Amino acid sequence: MNFLVGLGIWGLLLGVLIEAVSLPFPAALFILIYGYILQPSPLEIILYSLAVSVFYVMVSFIPYWLSIKYETDIRRKLSKKKQQKFDRWTEKYGDWTITLGRILGMGYIAYLGGFCSIKPARYGMLTFLGVLPVSITMFYLGSIGNLAALKEGFNNVQWVINGLLLTTTVSYVLFKLLKRKPALAKVKQKDNR
Repeated sequence: MNFLVGLGIWGLLLGVLIEAVSLPFPAALFILIYGYILQPSPLEIILYSLAVSVFYVMVSFIPYWLSIKYETDIRRKLSKKKQQKFDRWTEKYGDWTITLGRILGMGYIAYLGGFCSIKPARYGMLTFLGVLPVSITMFYLGSIGNLAALKEGFNNVQWVINGLLLTTTVSYVLFKLLKRKPALAKVKQKDNR
């Protein structure tokens, strides 16, 4: 914590920068911690949130432009399933997928903006609208909160998410193994004949 205090506002911006370039990093947690460190007034919460949101938008144009420039290369590396998921989200929610993705903390949503040829101004606005409410909420919770209680809450949520991921992974592997077993039995039957 002392390290973050020493970094000041630059630490906050560094955390936001890392997530905005689509690296898996919890910028919302950084904002929460800096809400605790800075203890902003209600007006400062709004001002910090606006500044963080504008900075996030500016930095998020890096993966946006990369997705336009290298779309074919990136699409080749994406599985068909992920591409279809992107397409379904866009068909279902339109451009607002960008905002929803930002609220849910999906940094890689910037690539969707580039793939779907969303105009830069619209992409920036949708990103801003997704990041701003999260920033306000996290600065507010950090400013009022007992950081230990908030951290414990995040840890509990993380345990639940990890438990769900583990359960899903184990279920998937078991499903694949059980699905494969009858196919192997048929092959063995043919070999015995």
